Amino acid sequence: MSLYERYGKRALDVAGGAVLAVVGAPIMGAAAAVLWRTQGRPILFHQTRVGRNGREFTIVKFRTMVPGAVHQGAGMWFEPEDPRVTPVGRWLRASSIDELPQVWNVLRGDMSLVGPRPKPPEIVHRYMTRYRETLRVRPGLTCLAAVEGRNTLRRSQMIEADQRYSRRVTLGSDVAILLRTVAVVVLRRGYHAADESEEWVEDVPADDVAG
Repeated sequence: MSLYERYGKRALDVAGGAVLAVVGAPIMGAAAAVLWRTQGRPILFHQTRVGRNGREFTIVKFRTMVPGAVHQGAGMWFEPEDPRVTPVGRWLRASSIDELPQVWNVLRGDMSLVGPRPKPPEIVHRYMTRYRETLRVRPGLTCLAAVEGRNTLRRSQMIEADQRYSRRVTLGSDVAILLRTVAVVVLRRGYHAADESEEWVEDVPADDVAG
């Protein structure tokens, strides 16, 4: 493990997370107010995700879908013009504002500013032989896959990007991904995908390795 991975990356997370929390506070406050007025409680969405070394934690996001959405329709996948996504939620997802509360996860140490996006346990267990390598690093608020295609990528492409990142974690690559993320968010690149169904996304065979 490099000196940056051992000490520098966490220092960047704390400093960057603190700045993001301060700068993003008015935006998060406004988003919370709009959500409260248009769709009521709960404002936040909590879900179990798998972090570094397989440790599970609770991720925090602004709620963009109807309550209990994961038990309706396509489950954790999406349909074209998915009716479970609320009107305000559609805008929050497109702008990535729904992800801002995860700065709390970064400051807590559950996540990093940059790293493979944290996956639900069901997905990690399904592809454990492929994800085991990427679990050695903290999951990130943004990632290589997000700047290389976001929602237009299939599972094989997301896994390959996660593995590529985890094999070479450097300050330069993290800064580059952060800068590219700004462009992706501002220009809304990769948000609209022709198909986000399970049949299209999951293009690699599941394995039988238990978590």
